[in-house]
Amino acid sequence: MFKTDMSTTEVMLTDSQRTALDHALADARECLERDGGMCPFSVLCTSDGFVVTDHPGEGADDIYNSVRALLAQELPEAYVLCYDGFVDLDSGRIDAIVCEIARRGEAFATLLAQVYEVEDGVYHFADAPASAGTAKPLYPRGTKPIVSGLVEQASERAEDASGGDANEQDGERENAPAQEVEE
Repeated sequence: MFKTDMSTTEVMLTDSQRTALDHALADARECLERDGGMCPFSVLCTSDGFVVTDHPGEGADDIYNSVRALLAQELPEAYVLCYDGFVDLDSGRIDAIVCEIARRGEAFATLLAQVYEVEDGVYHFADAPASAGTAKPLYPRGTKPIVSGLVEQASERAEDASGGDANEQDGERENAPAQEVEE
C-alpha cells in the first residue's frame, strides 16, 4: 500500500448509505481490476432496497444530468454516485474512485475518494476512502413528491436556459475538487 496526504474525516452515514457506499466501492474496484475502467453508476437507497443504474455519457455534464433525471423520478432516501476520477493532492494528481453521497434534504453531498495506483497492470488501492470535500447534491430543488420533483427540474432547466443564477447552472459543482470522469 501507499500513504497519501488526504485528510481523514468521520462521515455520519445511515445503514443504507453505508451499504450503498460499500457496494459502490467494491463494484468499482472489481470493474477497474477486471476491465481497466468503469462506467459511472449510482446506487439509490429506496424503501424497497437498492437500485444500481449505469450513467454512460460523453462528459461530466451528461452523467450529472442522467443522475439528476433519475433522482427526480425516484426521489430516493439517499444516493451514491460512483465514478473513476482523480484528486489533486499536495504531492500531485492521483487516480481515485470518487463517491458522492447525499441524503434527500441535506444541503451538501459528501465526496469520498479511494485513491489508487496501477503498477504493471496491478491495481493498488488505499485501505479506505478519504474525504475529498463537498458538493451541491444532485437532487432537484424542492424534493417533495415525485411529480413536484419533475416539475422543479423542468423549472430549473428553463431558468438555466434563460440565464438564471450562474451558481445554479447544470454542470457547475460548487465546492467540488477538480475531477474528471474517465471511461
